[in-house]
Amino acid sequence: MESHLNKDVAGGSGSGVGSKRKRCINDEDLNVMSGMTAAVREVVDAIRETKVEPSHPDLYGAVMFMPGFTEEALIVAYSHLLDNRAHGNAFVNMTDSHRVLWLRTFLAKHYYV
Repeated sequence: MESHLNKDVAGGSGSGVGSKRKRCINDEDLNVMSGMTAAVREVVDAIRETKVEPSHPDLYGAVMFMPGFTEEALIVAYSHLLDNRAHGNAFVNMTDSHRVLWLRTFLAKHYYV
């Protein structure tokens, strides 16, 4: 028995301090890791979606000072253009007659005209 203990202490049995055993990833571990990866990706996507991008500096004036529309209707259009940055930038770059046309069309679709 003593020789068996000496063999263990000397590292001969493989269970001593210096031995390293590689761990195999099984299906359960792989599923857990995949689930965690998917969860982290969802968090990243949610953070990216909440990123606030500045609107065009002239958007408010371009929308809110258009004659012939109620203030309520203009606020609805302005809110839409804030949520859709590309539309907002395009609106600012339109001529006044095209802005009126865009507002009439948009507001008619949303029951404000």
